[in-house]
Amino acid sequence: MRRGNWHKQAASQSFFLRRMVAKATVRARSPKNGRTGSRRERPNVPDRILDVAEELFGRSGYGSTTTRAIAQRARVHVGQLHYYFDSKRALFEAVVARHGRLVTEARRRLLHEAQAKWPRGDIPIEVLVDALVRSLLLVETTRSGAQRTASLQMHARLFTDPDETASQVRADIYDETNALYVAAFRRALPRLSAEVVYWRYYFMMGAYVWTLLQPGRLEPISQGRCDPSDMEAAIREIVPFLCAGLAAPLDGQTSDSPLPPAAVAGPQRRVRASRAVSRS
Repeated sequence: MRRGNWHKQAASQSFFLRRMVAKATVRARSPKNGRTGSRRERPNVPDRILDVAEELFGRSGYGSTTTRAIAQRARVHVGQLHYYFDSKRALFEAVVARHGRLVTEARRRLLHEAQAKWPRGDIPIEVLVDALVRSLLLVETTRSGAQRTASLQMHARLFTDPDETASQVRADIYDETNALYVAAFRRALPRLSAEVVYWRYYFMMGAYVWTLLQPGRLEPISQGRCDPSDMEAAIREIVPFLCAGLAAPLDGQTSDSPLPPAAVAGPQRRVRASRAVSRS
């Protein structure tokens, strides 16, 4: 491959994320210093390390989790862990990228589909909110219950972890798609200033991250009436809640103030539009 083409590919964020998540597999297949592992060990040791790291990072955060604890839980030596992952940060990046790549790719796809359906840019905010939430809550439906829970909690922790490394990794993966969606919301809500849209987008993130971070709180609050594991129900309830906050009147305005077409679509149009894009 020509050097110029390589640099062009490396500039792509999706390419960068694929490199991170595939790193363990590549190293597992490549002998280091002339050594080769057993055939039986190669395919499952890196995945086992990633699964354990995902659970521990999600439970304790980046700063409080050690590679020694991960190695012990994964039943490998620390040196063996570093054979596949150069450092704790490299392991953390691979764990985050494994889920984050799926989320960001789903968000780009859903946004492109919505832009094709509404080429003038007047995408209903319900469609945008549904795409953001659905891509995060339902991205890993093929994994087992325990694995899926660990992955979701890991990403909820990522959004709230104050560690500088966690913040940098989070920005590397999510900032690009966040910027795309903020721009789409600004077009859908032209009566709001950029500052107001940023604040409301930030509040929206807090709501769906809390849904991931503390799912067990819902059951006792609802006295067993609500199932916190039912993510379809969570999406059904949180989307109109978030849309109401995003399109809320400003100070001095009333609920009767004129809103842009994208914010005043009738309830039936909102449901149809959201389902059409998410199912296509």
